[in-house]
Amino acid sequence: MKLATKVSSTGKIFGSINNIQVAEALASQGYEIDRRNITIVGEENVKEVGIYDAVVKCHREIKANIKIEVVGEE
Repeated sequence: MKLATKVSSTGKIFGSINNIQVAEALASQGYEIDRRNITIVGEENVKEVGIYDAVVKCHREIKANIKIEVVGEE
């Protein structure tokens, strides 16, 4: 999944990306997942462009691993 946000010339994000933005991006693709069921691995808030792993808990026994690519807005 690709998330675009405003970034500085050094690649730092203005603000941060967290599980709320991931849940909103999933919702825009038709997947209603509660933000509390999304964990960005090793990060609470993403503050730089790059590729990050996340775990989405779909059900008590079902988890999905996804990749999140944070890029600068054009």
